[in-house]
Amino acid sequence: MNKSIDKDELNKGRYELNSVTEYKFGKTTYIVKTYFDLECKESLEDIVQRMITKEVERLMSR
Repeated sequence: MNKSIDKDELNKGRYELNSVTEYKFGKTTYIVKTYFDLECKESLEDIVQRMITKEVERLMSR
């Protein structure tokens, strides 16, 4: 799931910086910051399981 978070949301304390990664493509460097949502109700295990289930369902419907 991709979600953009605006600066106002980050300053409210709901999100915690998780990691900062640099990706270089040619002469362009992208800095990607990931944040952990402290109010998230799903565990990482729940999210991964849901993604696997969706992918299996998609592949089986072909």
